Amino acid sequence: MDDEEGKTEEILVRVGEEGKAKRGGGRGGAKGAVEISARDVEVLEWVCDHYFSTKGILLERFFAEAKFLTLGKQTGQYGSRRITKLEREGYLQPSRYRVLGQVPLLLSPLGYKLLHGQGRAVEHHPVSDIDIANFEHDVWVQRLRTKFELGYGAERWRPDRVLQRIQAEKKLPYVPDARFYVGGQAWNLEVERTPKRKDRLKEILKVRAEGSSKTRVLYVLDRRFSDFYREHMAVTVNPGCFFITHFDDLEQAHWVGKEGAALPLKKLFQVQPKVGEPNESVRHA
Repeated sequence: MDDEEGKTEEILVRVGEEGKAKRGGGRGGAKGAVEISARDVEVLEWVCDHYFSTKGILLERFFAEAKFLTLGKQTGQYGSRRITKLEREGYLQPSRYRVLGQVPLLLSPLGYKLLHGQGRAVEHHPVSDIDIANFEHDVWVQRLRTKFELGYGAERWRPDRVLQRIQAEKKLPYVPDARFYVGGQAWNLEVERTPKRKDRLKEILKVRAEGSSKTRVLYVLDRRFSDFYREHMAVTVNPGCFFITHFDDLEQAHWVGKEGAALPLKKLFQVQPKVGEPNESVRHA
């Protein structure tokens, strides 16, 4: 047994030697059965929603609670074994690329079948491999999701893969990198690792400003081109919808609609002033 948590985690699916999935909560079953817990399914669904993930991200998101720690320290043993087991049993498969010392993990065809059988990933299909050009961008989106969900209570998170499917069925104003809610307020997330050309940026910001009458837009940027983006956001028809934070300081946000006024991201997510209205807790940078 990996640790005490493994004794109590709900078993959602048991796959016997004959390969047929069986639902249940007991620990008996066919010899050699593969037990898939509710947490394992959440891991697989995360990988599916984001096209891929990494072992480090999955450990941080799903196995960081105190019950997985030893003397308050993350050993990673239980989570690492669970992820390795999902890979060994064929639910996850490694990318053929090794990026920045990491081998991304993708959902296998078997993993898709399992999710489909659980009523998840109904519209999704296996991807051949990662888009290596967007690897760092996509990793940041997942890291931000972990931070916002665990640290700020973000919920109803929809990555761009899910939004693309919704877009095919119902016309959306635009498709951001992710959409989520905090305290009832809808947010669209945009992660920019490299700057857009001026003409392209103006076009994109125009669409986002016009399509965000009730939604806030949080841009995560490199400081080197933050002012460039802020200047173009400020002249849109709806500058109050735009907020900027930076990769090197995710605790602080800048409200474009208030001339770059700064406030802690935690307070921004908690206070929730209406878009375009002043917030007394805001201080100017």
